[in-house]
Amino acid sequence: MLSQSDFLKHFEYARGGDPESERAIYEGYVGFAYNLAKRYCPNDDDAADVAQEAMITAFEKLANYHPSKGNFKSWLAKITANKALRWNSKVKLHMPLEEWAQLEQVLHNEHDAAERAEEVIETLSKEQRKLYELFFELGLSHAEISEVLRITVANSRVKVFRLVKDLKERFK
Repeated sequence: MLSQSDFLKHFEYARGGDPESERAIYEGYVGFAYNLAKRYCPNDDDAADVAQEAMITAFEKLANYHPSKGNFKSWLAKITANKALRWNSKVKLHMPLEEWAQLEQVLHNEHDAAERAEEVIETLSKEQRKLYELFFELGLSHAEISEVLRITVANSRVKVFRLVKDLKERFK
């Protein structure tokens, strides 16, 4: 998934219709939209359709998105949740009112957690943010991280361990 800062690098170009920037944003967020849609939809095919619809809507309304009012991930989460709820009503999926309230709470909690995580990540040092990006966002192995950062594999393991410990403390 793209970080908000990476998203902003592509944002203006995507608003202008640049296909490479649109692709970068799409590929950076479609997995998030799909995973969120899976919470609302009865099967994977419906979740994939909802995620696709949410991404299309996000691109159609990209001119309405204002970075100063919140991050793109939260904005996309709202679009995705609304699409999923509409989708479910179209396929006549009936749920008890209590379950809809629970789904709304999950979305609210996910939105709050995502914003809190971004705030915490922003407070990391430049070195820690780079390590976070390599390990958690890109999913690189310790061997790959050691090559990128020109450190030993053991040092990579220690740094990731310390980063995780630091993140746990910051989230308390």
